[in-house]
Parts: sequence; C-alpha cells; structure tokens
Amino acid sequence: MLSQSPGWFRRSTPAGVALLAGLATYAAFPPVNLWWSALIGVGAFMLLIRGRSFWASTGLGLLYGFGLFTPLLHFTMVGMGNPIGWIALTLFESLYLAALGGAWSLVSRLPLLQGTARRGRLTRRVPAGAAGVLFFAMLWSGMEELRSVWPLGGFPFGRLAFAMADAPVLPAAAYVGSAGVGLLVALAAACLAHAARSIYERRAMPVLLCAAIAAAVLVAPRTLPLQTRAENGTVRVGAVQGNVATDFEDAFNRALEVTGNHAKATKQLAADVGPGSLDMVIWPENSADLDPRDYPASATIVDEAALAVQAPVLVGAVPVVGDIRYNDVLIWNPGDVSGKTAHPYYRKHRPVPFAEYIPSRSLVRRLTTQVDRVGIDMLPGTGPSTLTVPAVTQGRDVTFAMGICFEVAYDDALRTGVEQGGQAIIIPTNNASFLDSGEAAQQLAQGRVQAVVHGRSVIQASTVGYTAIINPRGEVEQVTRPYTQASLVADVPLRSSQTVADRLGTAPGIILLASAGLLVGAGILSRLRSGRKAAAAAGDRRRRR
Repeated sequence: MLSQSPGWFRRSTPAGVALLAGLATYAAFPPVNLWWSALIGVGAFMLLIRGRSFWASTGLGLLYGFGLFTPLLHFTMVGMGNPIGWIALTLFESLYLAALGGAWSLVSRLPLLQGTARRGRLTRRVPAGAAGVLFFAMLWSGMEELRSVWPLGGFPFGRLAFAMADAPVLPAAAYVGSAGVGLLVALAAACLAHAARSIYERRAMPVLLCAAIAAAVLVAPRTLPLQTRAENGTVRVGAVQGNVATDFEDAFNRALEVTGNHAKATKQLAADVGPGSLDMVIWPENSADLDPRDYPASATIVDEAALAVQAPVLVGAVPVVGDIRYNDVLIWNPGDVSGKTAHPYYRKHRPVPFAEYIPSRSLVRRLTTQVDRVGIDMLPGTGPSTLTVPAVTQGRDVTFAMGICFEVAYDDALRTGVEQGGQAIIIPTNNASFLDSGEAAQQLAQGRVQAVVHGRSVIQASTVGYTAIINPRGEVEQVTRPYTQASLVADVPLRSSQTVADRLGTAPGIILLASAGLLVGAGILSRLRSGRKAAAAAGDRRRRR
C-alpha cells in the first residue's frame, strides 16, 4: 500500500494545484484583497493546463473554478440561508473555467505554439512563447466576457478587473473598460508564468523579457492621464445609512422600522449640517420597507425627513403591482405627498435571476421548492437609466446615471446612464441579507472600478454598509463602518465628457469574444487535422505489413 502512494500522489498533484490556483485567484478579491495573487493563480492555471489532454484539462479547469468561486460566492449561501443556490451558482460558473481548460488544451497544442508550424513571413517573427502568452490571455478574457453577458444577462462577479481596485493597472479601465483590464492582467500573469517556465528550462533571455513585459503591462497604466476635474460644478450630496437589525428579515417585516431608521439618520444629518445646506439626500435600495407612494404612514415618515433636511430625498422602494414587483428609486421632494405622478423614479433594469425572479419557475421547481422563496417575480424597468434630481441650493437639475445593487458590476448598464447624460453615478444597495460575508466589500471594489471606467464619481448608499463616496480616480474618499447608523456629506464633481472606454462601448468585449472563438476554432481544426494524419499514417503502416 505504501509503495503505491507516491504514484497516487503524483497523479493527484495536478488536481491539488488546480484548487490552490483557484484559491490564489480568489485571494485577489475583497475581502482578502491581495490583487497580485491573481497573477499567481492565473499563471499557475496556464502552466498546469498547457499540453495536457482535452478531458484532463477540462477537469482541472473545473477544479480551478471550484477553488475560485466556492469562497468568492459564499455570500449567496448567507443571503439564502441554505447552500443550494451557492452550490448551483458555483458549479455553473466553474463550468466556464472547465471550458477554458479544454480550450487552452486545444490551443496550446497548435503547431505555432509547438514550434512545428510552417513558418511564414508573419509567424517567423512571432516566437512560440510570445504567441502562447497572447493566446492564453485572449482565451481567458473571452471566457470572462462570455460569462459576464450570457446567459440571462451574465454574471460578472469574479472578473479580474474587480480585483484590481488597488492595483497600478486600474487607470487602464478608463481606456479599455473592465474587459480590457482583465486582458492586461491575464497577459501579465501569462508572461510571469512563461518566465517561471523559462527559469525551469534554464533560459535567461525569456525570463528577463517576460518579467519586463509583465511589469510594463501592470505599471505603465499609472502614467495614463485621467480626466477627473469637475466640468459642470459640484453638487452637495448627503448619503444616509439607516442600518438594519441583524435579524434583517424580521426588520423588513416589521412595518416602517427600516424607513424609520433612515428618517432618523436623515434628521440627525439635518441637525449636523443645517437644514437647506444639501442639494439632495440619497437613501439606499429598499430603504422604504413600505412604498410611500402607496402607504400614507410611510409617506409621512419620508416627508418628515425631507422637510427636516429641506432637500429632495432619493428613496428605495419595491412597488407590487398585481402579481409582479419592481425595484425603484424615487425622488421625494419636501412636502410632496400628492401621489405617484409627483415622484419621478428610476426602475431597476436588471433584476437578478434566481434571487429577484425565477426563470422557468415550473421547471426549476421540479429540482427544488426553494424557488418559492421568491414568491413574486421582479420585472425589469423600461425607462431611462438616469434620474434627474433638482439641486435645491443651486436652482438647477442634475442628471445621474443609476444602478441598483448588482447593476454596479455591469459596464454597459452604467454606460447607458452616462450616455444619457449622467454626470455622476448613484448606486443604492441593500446588503443586509449578506451579513458579514464578502459581498459588500466586493461591491465596493466594483464601484471603484466603475468610477474609473466611466470617469464619474460614484455615490454608493447601503442600508448597512458600505456607504461610500468614490472619486473618478477610483479612490474611496469617505466610507462608513458596516452595521452602523451613519451619513456622509460630499461635494461631488459633475462631469459630462466620456472616457475612451465609454466611447468604445462594447467593442473590446466583442473583439475578445471573437478572438477567443477563432482560437478555439483553430484548435479544433488542428486537432481534427492531426487525427486524420494519424489515421492515415496508421493505414499506411497496415498496408506495408
């Protein structure tokens, strides 16, 4: 038995390395926040898979996905109170990494990367190592883009860009967006992996060259200019965190408790800064547990807070219309209790599948009755992605790009609001159901990246934290402690020009998807061609006999 253990250990080592590489990549994200750890994890993935068989690579990719997504998405279990959704989402997201493993197995055995290709005028100038580094980075980024847009609108949590809020590469987001930042990080990781391989093979020149390229890719973006100055003045904003009891479900069921918490914090804010000194006050998503447009008691509480601060209050509410519901942020002006038409609102465009609505409910119910915890499906809004708020101390209207909760992770969702005239970004969110998990920290990092992508300040207002003011450079200027009742005040710069990333729009993502698809196609054709040659050679041998 003991004599067999070394062989078993050698066979199982790749599986252990795949899991550890996934964990190293996870460590780059909040709350661990070691951004450089992504270079180790992604680079190890590249070296581990390269040259292996398709199915072995697919299995190792799946294990890598488990190592990454199991801890990263743990907040879904905290939010649901059971592991079913966590397991399902982790498995589904890991399938993308499994597909990436299989794709890289095919592409890494292209004749060009093996040095056996017929060298043309172009390929003669491209070393196999350089091509391998580039091809892997393109495959990785194509996979990230695919899972960020498909299916059901995609799920961008875990994009490499969202681990780079403190990295020197962050300014590149203003030029190439989240997709481009992911490509740069994957390219740097692949360069370092190739350098490590060259050390093992005792080749000095590739080590120095790859290390230099990786350093340039990561550090050079710090020299890129970021346009962050106010172009249209500033707006003085208050962001309120009313806090929710840790038994948050009961808190939302106890009518008007959450609304009262935010009203209390707003009145304290008015006492601290003086009535009439703010242009507007922002409450979080779901801050009105009963919609003030439908419930007079809720309207009275909200209006008292608005009157105390003498400024419009942006209120999060969830209206229920028949057997559907929506997720709104509405404007409540002081003394304005006249009815629904008096309260302009932004309606969330991207409800979260399996959390705010259940796709194919009858089919999914056959797998688990947990789907019925979402009793009423939330439908997407169809209006603009902006909200225009009167800045009362300035006598003018200010348009904001809007995104509620998880919408902060989608470049295109916020880009739409910027293109429609949003001069800053508002992210109302309700993190209460996730307690002390890593979700709130991940969301804050996403907001920091989006501030740079769109060249806008981000005001994030949360029921329980983190409520934060983020400048267009992605720096957190103010932030509250979680599970405290607090408020922030800031003079937020207003900007109207667009970043290069916003002008490029979806083009980088489409290019990455197309490039990855072409590489996979080339890998499949090469594999088929090799199979035919092998079959022909075997036939020749049989005929000679």
